[in-house]
Amino acid sequence: MTEIALIGSPNCGKTTLFNRLTGARQRTGNWPGVTVEQKLGSFPLGRDKINAVDLPGVYSLDASESALDAQVARNYLHSRKASLLIWVVDATQLARHLRLLPQLQQLETPMVLVVNMIDCARKEGIEVDLELLAQKTQLPVVAISAATGEGLAALSTTLATSLTTAKRNSTASPSAQHQSPGSLSHDLGSLSHNLESLSQLAAEVSQHRHHKSLSEGIDHWLLHPRLAFPIFLMVMYLLFSISVNVGAVFIDFFDIWMGSWVVEGSRWLLTGLGSPTWLTAILADGLGGGLQLISTFIPVIGCLYFCMSILEDSGYLSRATFVIDGLMSRIGLPGQAFIPLIVGFGCNVPSVMAARALDRPSARMTTIFIAPFMSCGARLSVYVFVGTALFPEQAHNAIFLLYLLGIGVAVFSAWLLRKSLFGEDSDGSICEMPAYHRPLLRNVLIQSWQRLYAFMFRAGKRILAVVMLLSVVSSLGTDGSWGNQNSEKSVLAATGKLLTPLFVPIGIGEDNWPATVGLFSGLFAKEVVVGTLDTLYSPAPEVGNADQPLARPEFMADLARALHSIEENFSALLSSSTQLPGAELDFSNSQTAAVEQGVQHSSYDVMNAYFPSAWAAFCFLVFILLYAPCVATIGVMQKEAGSAWLQFSVAWSLLLSYWLASNLWHLSLLFESPWSSLGWMFGSTAVLVLSYRAISHRVKRHYANEIPALNIL
Repeated sequence: MTEIALIGSPNCGKTTLFNRLTGARQRTGNWPGVTVEQKLGSFPLGRDKINAVDLPGVYSLDASESALDAQVARNYLHSRKASLLIWVVDATQLARHLRLLPQLQQLETPMVLVVNMIDCARKEGIEVDLELLAQKTQLPVVAISAATGEGLAALSTTLATSLTTAKRNSTASPSAQHQSPGSLSHDLGSLSHNLESLSQLAAEVSQHRHHKSLSEGIDHWLLHPRLAFPIFLMVMYLLFSISVNVGAVFIDFFDIWMGSWVVEGSRWLLTGLGSPTWLTAILADGLGGGLQLISTFIPVIGCLYFCMSILEDSGYLSRATFVIDGLMSRIGLPGQAFIPLIVGFGCNVPSVMAARALDRPSARMTTIFIAPFMSCGARLSVYVFVGTALFPEQAHNAIFLLYLLGIGVAVFSAWLLRKSLFGEDSDGSICEMPAYHRPLLRNVLIQSWQRLYAFMFRAGKRILAVVMLLSVVSSLGTDGSWGNQNSEKSVLAATGKLLTPLFVPIGIGEDNWPATVGLFSGLFAKEVVVGTLDTLYSPAPEVGNADQPLARPEFMADLARALHSIEENFSALLSSSTQLPGAELDFSNSQTAAVEQGVQHSSYDVMNAYFPSAWAAFCFLVFILLYAPCVATIGVMQKEAGSAWLQFSVAWSLLLSYWLASNLWHLSLLFESPWSSLGWMFGSTAVLVLSYRAISHRVKRHYANEIPALNIL
C-alpha cells in the first residue's frame, strides 16, 4: 500500500490537513522507542487507498538537532518508507518555513509543496505567486486552506499525478525517481548561502498589499510590553477556571453512574453467581473501582484539552509561551513549560502528558519532575476537610499558603536539577507566531479526543493495576477475611498502625493511625483521603445481616440521579462567583461545612483529639501536598519518562516532603525542647542533602551522562 508523509514546521496547519484527509480513519500511538506522538491514517485517492503519516513539526532536520521531534522526523525520512512527501508551509510565514527546502531536497524523495492558510494570507494582505514558487523550487505547488477545505480537490489531483509519476520513474530507473533539485539546490554545500537565497525567494513570491496585517494589529495589544503579562494571566486563569469548573459539572455523573453499574453492579452479579469473596473484591472493588476512578478524570481532562486546543488552533498559545519565556528561563525552562505547569493546578495527569510538547528533552524531564508539586484540585478537598476541623478561622490563609508552597518547591526543584544534572546552559527556544484565525471545530474535537484517548487507554492500564493492588490490601483483613475497606481490620489499616511511628516527627501523633492510612489511600486519588479519614475517625455502625443476599442496585434510578447531578452542578456553577480556590467555602460553621463536604460532623471532634495541635495538622497537609502523586499521575509519569526517572521523582518527593513537614513541626517545639529540635533540623537537612547527592549521582551514572535521552523508553 502506498504511504505518504506530511512534513512541515510547527503551526503550519499540517495536522489540520492530516485531519481533513483522514477524518475518522486515523489512530495515534507513540513512535517506537520514544514518547513522541505518532499519527497514522488513511484516505482514498482515486481507486487507491493511501496510508498517511503525520510527522512531528520541525524547524530543522540537521543532524546536530537533539530534539526528539527532529530525530523522529529525520529517522523516518531517511528510511525512505514514504513514496511521496507533502511539505506544508504557512502562506503567512514563508520566509521561515521555506528554510526546510535544502534539507528536504537532499532526501531526493518526490515531494509536493502545499501552501496552507491561503485564506489567512488574503486577510493579512499577502499575495503568493504560486507559479513563480513552483518555478523556483521545481516542485508541484498547491495553495489550500485546510481549515475551510479550499483547494483540497486540486491537492488530490496533484497527489495522484505525482504518485503516478513517481511510480513510473521508479519502474523505469531507480535513479530517475529523484526529482531535480531545482535552482536553489545546485550548491547544497553551503547551508548559509541557501538560507540567504530562501529569504530572497520568500520576498520574490509573496507581496504585502498593505503595511500592517490583522495579526500585527492584534499583537500590538496582546504582546504589548505592559499589557502582555496581565492578559496572559487572565487567559491562563480562564483556561484553568473553565476546565475545572465546567469539567466538575460532569464528575458526579461518572462517579455515580460507574459506581452503580460497574462497581455495585459487578458485586451484585458476582455475588449472585456464587463468586468467592476474594474474586469479588478484586473484580468489583479493584477493576470496577479503577474504571470508576479513571472515568472521573474524563470531564476535567477532556475540558482542559478542549480549551487548550482552542488556544492552540487560534494562534494564541504560541504568544503565551513567548510572554512567559523570560521568567521561565531563570530556572532553565522554556516558556512552553508554563502551560503544563498551570494545567497541574487542575489535575497533575494532563500536566505530565502536556510536557511532551516541549522540544528540549531536559526541559521535558524537568517539567515532568516538578509537575506533581502543583497543588491539584483533588488536594483542595483535603485542605478544606482538615482546615475546617482544626483551624477554621485561618483555613483560607492556610490554603493559599499551601498553593504558594507548592509553586516554591517546584521552582526550587527545577533550579536544583539545572544545577546538578542538566548544567547551566539553556538553549534559546523558538516561538512560531502563526497568523490568528478562528479555531476549526473539527480540528479542536479531533485533537481533544486524541489526547483524551491517550490518557484513558495508555495511562489507564497502569492506573488499573495499582488500584487493583491497593484494593486487595484494603479489602483483605488481618484474619484472612475480605470486605474490610476503610476499617481497622484491614491489612492496609494494620500497615498504617505499624508505620505511624515514622510519621510522629511530622506531627501526626502516636495514636493517629487513621491519618497514616489516609496517606496510603491518597495514592488512589487525593480526594479519597477525605472519605478514608471520615470513615476511620467516625466509623459507621454495622447494620444488617452479613449473610443476607445483596440487594440488586437500582441501575436506572442511579442513572437518573447521575443525570440529575449534571443539572444541579451546572446550576451551582452559574450561581457561584469567580473566586480563588477555597474562597467560596464557609469555614466558620462546621455543621454547614460537614454537609457541604458530605462528611460526618463527629469526625471533626475526633480529628481534633488525634492531632496534637492545629499546627500539626498544617504540617500533615504540607506532607499531603508534596509526598507522592496519585496512581494516575504515577502511571503517566512512568509512561512519559520511564521507570528510572519516576523513581527519582518519587524518592525526591518523599524526602523533601518529610524534611519540610518535620522541620515545620519541630519549629513549633523549638522553645519547648530547643536542643532536640535544632538537632533534628540540622540532622534532617544533612540527610536530605546527602540523599539527593547520592540519588543524583546514581542517575548520572545510570544514564552515562546522557540525561537528555531519559524519555527514550
